[in-house]
Amino acid sequence: MQNFKSKLSAIATLVIVIASIGYLSNSVIAIPLTFLDRTYVSGPLVGVTTTDTGEVDWVLAGTWRSSLTNNTDSSAITNNTQDNQTYGRFVAAIEMIKPDGTGRHTHSLTDFLVTSISQADQNSSTIYNGTSTISLREGPVVDIPTIIQKSNNSKVFKITVDLESVDYHFGKSPLIYGISVNHDLMKKPYVGR
Repeated sequence: MQNFKSKLSAIATLVIVIASIGYLSNSVIAIPLTFLDRTYVSGPLVGVTTTDTGEVDWVLAGTWRSSLTNNTDSSAITNNTQDNQTYGRFVAAIEMIKPDGTGRHTHSLTDFLVTSISQADQNSSTIYNGTSTISLREGPVVDIPTIIQKSNNSKVFKITVDLESVDYHFGKSPLIYGISVNHDLMKKPYVGR
């Protein structure tokens, strides 16, 4: 049964990724030119939240933008010798919708403040621990413990927020990933088959 739930979750995630790519390919013109600034990486955001039984509860999609660096000198942060802007910024717009197409709404993740940086392993990813502000229906909630895990090639970002701090609005085990846009691909005209 657990294996079936894992396969179902993987299939749901794959469907979401494919749907998001289709969504983005139809909305590329809507991306502001500042999003294409090469000091930032940006791209689509995809994910799902699941119920206790493994069923998809919410589908997540959106966009993100980051200028986080690979500087892992956490002592500079601890000693307050560098401004948080040295380590970069991360913002995201997270749209949630039920699998039946109802309940559509959007949240923003802003004001990410890096408190520590570590390396998951030498060739894998950089982990940015910090806090962020997340918009909810009642208004913005500040100082939410947030982890941004970035692959060393900056192609994949994983977003983890403290679920209790947002009253489990994103479920009990959300999977939220961002992939970076290929800027060279954005320059090329679409060629149909």
